[in-house]
Amino acid sequence: MTPNIILLEARLRKELFQLENLENEIKALAKIKDFKVESVRLRAYASILHDFYSGIEKMFINIAREIDETVPRTEGWHRQLLEQMTLDIPAKRPAVVDVNLAVQLQQYLSFRHRFRNLYGFELDWARMEELVKNLGTTFKRLKNSIEDFLAFLQNVV
Repeated sequence: MTPNIILLEARLRKELFQLENLENEIKALAKIKDFKVESVRLRAYASILHDFYSGIEKMFINIAREIDETVPRTEGWHRQLLEQMTLDIPAKRPAVVDVNLAVQLQQYLSFRHRFRNLYGFELDWARMEELVKNLGTTFKRLKNSIEDFLAFLQNVV
């Protein structure tokens, strides 16, 4: 295995570990039923959702840099990067995530954008609830996809 692939694998495994920690945090937060200040709870959920997609994007950037040898840089690069991960690139790599998973991830990307451009008091539980409830399932699908991708890397080098 080449040094770049070894480093990429280490980075991807680190981010999977971090995302698993976020999944555990969101589960723990959901168990706290008696939050006195609802805005604090919303801000906590929002922060975790933000971090969740940020961690995913770190993995995608590393794959794009090390394997694809190109990371989108134009306006809308976040969406382009997600789309890039759905592409099967002959002689380089298979798709990292399937289109259905990418659609789910797009919702987290959109939320992260809103979170960065809102004041905390403008957060709306109705727009967050489905993301919070689906984070575990989405993470499981993502983790399986990344593990499959790591297995591909092991077989190529």
